Amino acid sequence: MIDKTKILNSSGPKRISKYLSENNLDIDLVVLDTTARTAEDAARSIGVQVGAIVKSLVFNFKEDLSRHDHLILALISGDRTCDTLALEKLIRFKGKLLRPDADFVKSKTGYSIGGVSPLGLPTDAKVYVDKSLNRFDEIWAAAGHPFCVYKCAYNELILHSNGIESDLISV
Repeated sequence: MIDKTKILNSSGPKRISKYLSENNLDIDLVVLDTTARTAEDAARSIGVQVGAIVKSLVFNFKEDLSRHDHLILALISGDRTCDTLALEKLIRFKGKLLRPDADFVKSKTGYSIGGVSPLGLPTDAKVYVDKSLNRFDEIWAAAGHPFCVYKCAYNELILHSNGIESDLISV
């Protein structure tokens, strides 16, 4: 049996709750009885189509001329895949888009893989949002833990994540 109070009091959901409170956002966190670690798991747990799940894909963009890392988050519909070549072009830096390890994800986002939320990210994170998510009236995104999600509308996802819309980043 899932201990919902324990999950809501873990670091990721607590951070999300603080962000919601500080920004006066009326969004409820939902703790699921089964994992939402993958889009398929989340869709099954919530009872929605896979496309209504927001996949949070974290990338590390390394510039050619510096050692500086750029946190890139692609928010992709659960039934699509990320077009990394298109994403590299959108970033407008010269360099390489890399899939980071779990330590990078945790240190840069504050969330563990499987629970990376589009809410409460560092201000220098570049967030790109897949326009195909707009097919759904309601979409579901991670809320800081593999068993915790929240529901929102597409325009709210753009607004709350400071995301840049693109129809190029998914196939």
